[in-house]
Amino acid sequence: MKHFLFITFILLLTACTNVQNHSSEQSDPQVITSSETKNEDKTNEPNVANEQEAVDEDIDYTKFFMPNESTAYFLGEGNEFATFTIHTKWLSERYVALVENNGGAVTLKIYRVMDEYNKIDKVYDQVIEELPNNVEYPSISELDSLPMLETYLTGPIEVGTVINGWEIVQVDVTLDTPYQTFDHVFVLEETSEDFINRKYFALGYGEVKRESIMKIDGEEDFVVTSVLEKIETAK
Repeated sequence: MKHFLFITFILLLTACTNVQNHSSEQSDPQVITSSETKNEDKTNEPNVANEQEAVDEDIDYTKFFMPNESTAYFLGEGNEFATFTIHTKWLSERYVALVENNGGAVTLKIYRVMDEYNKIDKVYDQVIEELPNNVEYPSISELDSLPMLETYLTGPIEVGTVINGWEIVQVDVTLDTPYQTFDHVFVLEETSEDFINRKYFALGYGEVKRESIMKIDGEEDFVVTSVLEKIETAK
């Protein structure tokens, strides 16, 4: 029975991640406001620079993803699929593709970044056979024609903001990871009677930790975590 619950939990966790879906970390990211960065060439890469500040509403939403052609390594505990990598490729200043490989499946997710609306929408989510270097990405015109699948992130970045069943429950959190200590992290949480899922975001990186807690009657909670361990950038 416990084995059945475990399998059910993993499937539920994967589904939640795919629907809402992104941590092994770097040097210090610079929190750059939209007024400072809208003229950058974001296709080259969202800058990962030297200073973290509190998240506010005048932010560049491209800063919730890793640099172009970087690979983030997440250290997992709790099950074999909690350890994974995410390869980030900026297809344009508006579209970013994430290839996530957990050793069991490779998933391609593409997001549409809309700074003018302070939001990020997921427009593509498919299991693929290819590894990052061999992926054939949709064209920009194809992506422009795709409807929104889910809103991934939207403002205001403050406690109480609800995004598709996830709620911002904490802001300005200090988070220790194998990669580095992050300041001004905010936490999205999804809850039910049986589980709690959390995603931790740092400006300049995006998701730096995932946490899932399954409640089992008469037993200790079953906890699965994935936390940013390192980032490799293109040379």
